[in-house]
Amino acid sequence: MATSQTLKSALSNIPSLTKAFVTTLVALSCTSYIYSYRLQLTADDPAETNAFLGCPFIGILPGLALYNPWTFLTAAFYEDNVFALIASALILLLCGKYLERAWGSRELLKYVMITATLSNVMTWIGILVSFYISSDSDYLYKIQINGMAGVFSAFLVAFKHLIPEHRIALLGNAVTIRVKNLIGVATAGSIISLILFRAIVFYNLVNVGWVIGWIYIRFFKYQDGIRGDHSEAFALVTFFPEFLHPILRPVTNIVYGIFVRLGVCTPASRNYAYDLESQSGIRSVSPLPGSARAEAERRRALALKALDMRLSTKQPSAATSSSSTPTSTAPNATAVDAPSPSSPAPPAAAGDSSVLFEAEEMATIAAPASEEKAKTATTTTTTTTTTTTATSADVDDAKRD
Repeated sequence: MATSQTLKSALSNIPSLTKAFVTTLVALSCTSYIYSYRLQLTADDPAETNAFLGCPFIGILPGLALYNPWTFLTAAFYEDNVFALIASALILLLCGKYLERAWGSRELLKYVMITATLSNVMTWIGILVSFYISSDSDYLYKIQINGMAGVFSAFLVAFKHLIPEHRIALLGNAVTIRVKNLIGVATAGSIISLILFRAIVFYNLVNVGWVIGWIYIRFFKYQDGIRGDHSEAFALVTFFPEFLHPILRPVTNIVYGIFVRLGVCTPASRNYAYDLESQSGIRSVSPLPGSARAEAERRRALALKALDMRLSTKQPSAATSSSSTPTSTAPNATAVDAPSPSSPAPPAAAGDSSVLFEAEEMATIAAPASEEKAKTATTTTTTTTTTTTATSADVDDAKRD
């Protein structure tokens, strides 16, 4: 009974679009299983049928793709075995839930449709090129393009954009990895699969998917009125090991210049010497779209939004711990509400953004308390001055009498 209630509460927290994605994945995959099973029952040569158990009306069969153009989208929501279906459904639930709350349903729908369709199209073109090079007809009729590997690879790019420094614990906290390094792990896994199992479809979907996701977020995705993310932290070279940066940076700059001349993407004015601390006196000035300041403000808003989401999940546990704390500690807590303005703030650890965000939030909370104390002190001083004046006037009147 408790397990069913827990499962029900977990499913109730999943946004509507993510539920629709998972439902579509399960429905199309089960439909393809039924089609393959009936095809085996009615086949004259079961051995020949077993050689290919795909569904050309849902997945992409390269030789028949032009006759079924809708498969360039439906193939992404089709896993050809039960284990892959279960794994994909769980990953889609977790990733889709986070991204839909961070971006909104409309933006997530657009992102999934673009990455799913284009990764399948580019993989299909790669299979055709392999056929023309090798003249092997198995590339056309024995290989099927399907699965959510391209979409999941694009999800990793989205997470690198939102929470690049977040750590994921694996094997009971024995292994931790930063979110920004997950794309390298996925790429390495695709290379191993290509060498050991000749998984050419999986290899193409993974590597094409994250490139398409990066192009969309880098140049076309709108966030707070700003088109794209032109920050240095999200450059293409940051997806590769550091020792390759001097080699790749000139190449990426040349390709970027060609795309700008062709009108594929627009250039953005950037100044990476921008200093956040120098903006304390001109916060009221609205930043220009595409400028470094606008990019910094957008990233700050995203970080604060992620912090609010994290604090909202920890609110019940915080309320429980505060209710169990003795009331005698209240004076001590009041004594440290507002730090002295003259005392220097301790330096924040480099790379630990959560400490910085929590310090900003503490300063925001402490500011009203400091103002209230200042007002109280001013009122007390005024009252004391008035009383002293009145006492002095009474003494002068007594002397005159």
